Amino acid sequence: MGNRLEDVNVELINKYNVVGPYYTSYPTVGEWSDTFSHDDYSCALKNLFTEKKEISLYIHIPFCPKLCYYCICYTVITKDREKIKKFLSFLFREIDLFFDFLEKHSFDIKVKEIHIGGGSPSYLDEKDFDLLIEKLQTKCNLKEIDEFRLEIDVRTVTRDKLKHYHEKGINRISLGIQDYDPNVQKAINRVHSPAIVEKLLSPEIRKYFKSINFDLIYGLPLQSRTTFRNTIETVKTLSPDRIALFNCCHTPERYEHQTLIKDSDIPSNFEKTMIFIESALNLLENGYEHIGIDHFAKPADDLSKAARNKTLKRIFNGYTIGDLNTVIGIGPSSLSCLNNYYSQNIYSLSEYYETISQNKFPILRGIKLSTDDLVRRDIMDEILCNFSLDFRNIGEKYNLDYKKYFEKEINTFCQFINDGLMEFCDDILNVTPLGKLFVRNICMVFDNYLTTSQYCNSMDSASPSLQK
Repeated sequence: MGNRLEDVNVELINKYNVVGPYYTSYPTVGEWSDTFSHDDYSCALKNLFTEKKEISLYIHIPFCPKLCYYCICYTVITKDREKIKKFLSFLFREIDLFFDFLEKHSFDIKVKEIHIGGGSPSYLDEKDFDLLIEKLQTKCNLKEIDEFRLEIDVRTVTRDKLKHYHEKGINRISLGIQDYDPNVQKAINRVHSPAIVEKLLSPEIRKYFKSINFDLIYGLPLQSRTTFRNTIETVKTLSPDRIALFNCCHTPERYEHQTLIKDSDIPSNFEKTMIFIESALNLLENGYEHIGIDHFAKPADDLSKAARNKTLKRIFNGYTIGDLNTVIGIGPSSLSCLNNYYSQNIYSLSEYYETISQNKFPILRGIKLSTDDLVRRDIMDEILCNFSLDFRNIGEKYNLDYKKYFEKEINTFCQFINDGLMEFCDDILNVTPLGKLFVRNICMVFDNYLTTSQYCNSMDSASPSLQK
């Protein structure tokens, strides 16, 4: 079997059609403890900030004007601006909690990145957005922020609003496009036209931002290779600097609103995979570079440069540049990475407000990583970012005999090698272009929370959907 992306076939897709994580964290959220609390989070912060640290802030704004039927993010659908103002008052109190904690313990930190996500943070009116910026300005110097990113629902902005974001310091924007086919848009309750985006992204507006990203989703209801081919052609015309091409997670048993999508309208796993492959090849032929699992960027974009320089990082939201390993999540449902700790905030707004009122960090769950967790996390990050792994580096870093430590895992490599997904020579693992499609399956071999029998059984009984 060949090892090119074009060499994929239905048998290979069905063989590796396994329910499994995308490993934006390891261990994955399902393994985190519900007993992890305010005290544990405080301990994690104390352990983290023993020296000067550069950090990234993620701020979750949950509000949206309409419900997108495919969505798996924590969202609140409302037109009540007073409800949004109440939320912001508690969000600001959580920001104060974090920075007051740092000040109390004389911790020296510097915020280098801020990502405002959701929900639809662009649904905030300009006055409320300005209040958020003013609060952040009291805690950090926004002029020193390397990346100040904002997620945007194109139905909630104008060119004047985009210009306003620029004036307030936003230097990267991400537009939630998802799909341009009218039938697909109706099926997911997210209708907007390419003309709207073309009008928004005038040459003047484009100059305001370091890069502009489009989020696209494959595997949506009523999608096919033909319909999505048209979407990709439209996207190429609009020429974003980056494209994130995410796999749709259709799990109505977990997300009740997804029952509004007919299961029969979801494309087959083979069709879904072929949508991604055709789109990837199309983008590669038109000058984009394939970054990690599901990102694409123009060669001059910082994401492409980071991939070439092997400084790419995988975080909760996908891929990013730089070497920041600390992410502080602010707002309901947000996730934090604190070196050898992970945590997630409470979802429910009422519980979130109640906990903040008690001057406690609103923690829902979390975990302290073991040494084994850290070893395996490093391995997965290397594979997912660089598509290669030198076991000797892992052995030296953690002072272990990697041949004995990973004997079980290495013994499973034959199937991947025989299928053209991997090469393994002189203790170096290299994922082939074809293997990039199934790199999560390779990572699953190193997941110590999955037994070998669980993995093999899941390979034998292919599931109809992949989890994101």
